[in-house]
Amino acid sequence: MSTSEEQSGREHPSTTDDRRLTITVSGCSEELPAELRRVARRTLRAAGFGCGRLDIAVVGEAEMRRQHERWTGETAATDVLSFDLRDKPETGRVDGQLVACKSVARRRARSRGTDWRGELLLYVVHGCLHLCGYDDDDVEAAALMHRREDEILTLLGWGPVFSRGPSRRADGGRARRGGRT
Repeated sequence: MSTSEEQSGREHPSTTDDRRLTITVSGCSEELPAELRRVARRTLRAAGFGCGRLDIAVVGEAEMRRQHERWTGETAATDVLSFDLRDKPETGRVDGQLVACKSVARRRARSRGTDWRGELLLYVVHGCLHLCGYDDDDVEAAALMHRREDEILTLLGWGPVFSRGPSRRADGGRARRGGRT
């Protein structure tokens, strides 16, 4: 079942104006979709992206393996994939999809001794930052990106998540549709 802002009484995206930021979440239940939307919205707005659309899918390990192989050629499950769907970059507008893996979040949180929900939120922040132009291709850029992740999660009451434990893979598990860089 998809949980979205539209289901909570807001207008359907096709009837909204161009200044609205619509975020939908699928693949999880209870209070988590609202928290995922809150974290994504804060991350995007902090980077100057105040309108557009973001779809977040929370998937299991098998689906993440399929998606990771499809878009990057790698067969292992990863934490998050980011897809920038814009035809051309527009200042302040996002059009993207994130695929975040709940199984990887649970496993990594266990190894860090942290809450898996905070780990999953970290993946959403990470994916949103990629959509906003952040990258982690080199050590310096990765350090900046990870500091920003922890800053955002701390502002939202989760505290630093990335810096609490072992880092993720250097590529952050991201992919971009259409070969965009």
